[in-house]
Amino acid sequence: IKLLLVYEQQVLIVQLYVICMLYNFVISIAELDLDYLERRGGNTITYEGAEGSSKEEDSPADTLDRVKVIFLGAPGVGKTSIIRQFVWSEFSEEYRPTERRETFYPSVVLADRLYELKITDLPTIPYFPVSSHLEWTDFRYYGLRSATAYVLVFDLSNQDTFQYIRTLREQIYEARDMRGVPLLVVGNKQDELSQTVASGTRYRDIVNLVRKHWRCGYVECSARFNCRVVQVFRELMKSIQAIEGRPNSPSPAAIQPMRSHQHDTSERCILL
Repeated sequence: IKLLLVYEQQVLIVQLYVICMLYNFVISIAELDLDYLERRGGNTITYEGAEGSSKEEDSPADTLDRVKVIFLGAPGVGKTSIIRQFVWSEFSEEYRPTERRETFYPSVVLADRLYELKITDLPTIPYFPVSSHLEWTDFRYYGLRSATAYVLVFDLSNQDTFQYIRTLREQIYEARDMRGVPLLVVGNKQDELSQTVASGTRYRDIVNLVRKHWRCGYVECSARFNCRVVQVFRELMKSIQAIEGRPNSPSPAAIQPMRSHQHDTSERCILL
């Protein structure tokens, strides 16, 4: 009986070990060197990842900081496309509205510092909860009020979508203390911005409002063509570093690539 019990224990240990190995294999991490990618002009290495937790890998970065980022915006502005283009270098022409919370866990390197991002892509919310009670009852698993940073996205070709994030921003500032919480405004679909709209007063008013009155970061990009998508996250991380009192990233020319896994698909890593 004792031998049988010992044998069963050993079998259980082996099974647990196999499960842990499979778990670590499935979990992936995307390591994104923002300076290196920007220097390469936005070209990326193909990456096929999975949503889920992330594991820490060897890196020249001296510390690991976790940053919780929430993307918000009106329907169809391209929030999901920006995230997927950044993390996986992919874009789908077919529009599928976000119906549930989706979370991505890439890691980025800026100024030799490693940040683990938790990027949350949410369905369109009717309002920002002004209290923890409302968040629990209406947006239980969204974590809206505990975000480290917010990215508000609107459609440059449909400037009516800006009114949505304008209202949302007001609600956010009324609902929580935003000191130390970066907010970045992103105008997506730059490729669809006509010259007529770009030269109009409404477009200029939006840009002036964000930059001069809101005094927050502002980036225009095209998720379809992966144009300035990296700049979105670069500006976001620079804002976070500025709040933390850390020096901004040095010149991209002074940054050396951390490592390259162009042919190593088992690790599912990407160097940007």
